[in-house]
Amino acid sequence: MITLRTVRPSDINAIVSLSNRRLMQRHSGADEWYSDPIKQTNPLPWERLTLYQKYLNGGAACDPVLYKNHLNWLTRNGGFSLAAEESEGVMKRIVAYTEIWCAEEPSPMGKTGSIITLDVDTTFTEDPVPKLYAQAKKEIRQRGFSTLAICPFSSRAVAANLDDSRWELLALTRHYRIARSELTPSDLPHKVEDVPRAQLPVNELFCQDQSIAPFYLWSSIWEEFELLPEMKRAVHRSQARKVNIEFAGQSITAVIWIWTWGDVEDYWRLSVWVPPERSEDRELLFELARIAAQVWNSDDVPGFDLCVDEENGSFLVNRGFKLDEERPAEPRFYTGV
Repeated sequence: MITLRTVRPSDINAIVSLSNRRLMQRHSGADEWYSDPIKQTNPLPWERLTLYQKYLNGGAACDPVLYKNHLNWLTRNGGFSLAAEESEGVMKRIVAYTEIWCAEEPSPMGKTGSIITLDVDTTFTEDPVPKLYAQAKKEIRQRGFSTLAICPFSSRAVAANLDDSRWELLALTRHYRIARSELTPSDLPHKVEDVPRAQLPVNELFCQDQSIAPFYLWSSIWEEFELLPEMKRAVHRSQARKVNIEFAGQSITAVIWIWTWGDVEDYWRLSVWVPPERSEDRELLFELARIAAQVWNSDDVPGFDLCVDEENGSFLVNRGFKLDEERPAEPRFYTGV
């Protein structure tokens, strides 16, 4: 029998064990893991990896210290986590869990609960996903939210278990890279100013990077690892910049921001927020990338990794960007609850 309930601090070790069983099942490198899985270098036994290296390989749920910090941060910021517990006689064990981030997003999303993670154990008697999904929708409705979204980390697991024709695709994102030196300065009149962290206009602007709930990513990078010294040192992030640009006869406000994990010699992830009605304006997106190259004109930023919808990406390829073909497309779906 499956019982659904909120994840408790006492569940941390059980969830880490579940997550690591799934991780080991997907792993093809025997007993060694890349200390830098991005560049796939320096394989080491799991127990010799640092906390940061474990995170890069397995996410927040691969280690009790990481997951305790993650769960506390998630629930403090209005998110919640649900567990599916399977009972056999007096024995109980968690066979699946999901994490939902709740935030206001611009049109067409509105008040949205995003399934950030949905992980299922390698064995179970009854498939827990449909019940877990139904409970997530119920919880989101009870909290006054109107939309349910699925991020790439969870979409494959959900799609394999659910048949819901009401899902709509918000974006199918890919990674596009370019050296900063290949971007010439923008000729358009514009003004750039800092945006305090607490004033990022996430309710008003559409983020071109929909590979994950945008404000979840922003909050995680800035807040989640602040209490873990090793993780705090491992992530590098800039102050976000507000750009007021004169474009096509209009004054437009946008936001640009860069961050990277660990190795600052690699390309930095560039996030771009624009007015919702400009989300498909590819010329504007390209101009903002050019302005970003001017703003972060430093040898410490060799280039940008821009995660955008495939249609926008095709335009960028024609302007010098290169598709990172080794990284799969990342869909984000949504539906009403």
